[in-house]
Amino acid sequence: MFTKLVLTATVVLLANTCNNRQAATEKNEQDTAATAQVGATQPDPWAFIQKKRWNLIQLDGNTLTALPNPIWLEFDTAEHRFTGHGGCNRLSGNYEADNRQIQFKQVISTRMACLSDSANERESTFLRLLNDHIYTFDIAEQTLNLYDSGKVVLMFGMQDKPVEPVQ
Repeated sequence: MFTKLVLTATVVLLANTCNNRQAATEKNEQDTAATAQVGATQPDPWAFIQKKRWNLIQLDGNTLTALPNPIWLEFDTAEHRFTGHGGCNRLSGNYEADNRQIQFKQVISTRMACLSDSANERESTFLRLLNDHIYTFDIAEQTLNLYDSGKVVLMFGMQDKPVEPVQ
């Protein structure tokens, strides 16, 4: 009798273990499929980025506050171009990007004089950091963050693009 009880318990235990393994395998497969589906349906970050104006709020580790002339960028994803303002001068250029990295190229600006040495230094640093440098990026907490070696080098806060007057 004892042998039958042990044998029955062993069979039940083995059957239960097999069912648990099968359930775990099915759950793993479902999770993997769901993750792949989310990855496939993630929206292109550039569709969002191009709809906003990105105001510089941190430059090479320094937080910028209450600038008389904001530093900003806007992106045209169809042309892979950007325009903006460096604080003293208008700027534009090309960029190459994917969902993780961006490289600014052929950055040009007007040549107006800055009214202060600090504004001139800020704009020069901004232009130097933009030109021909590859950054990884992310969008978090309504900011566009550009990283070099894991360190945030440029941080932009988003705002809606100003409405252009109809002419």
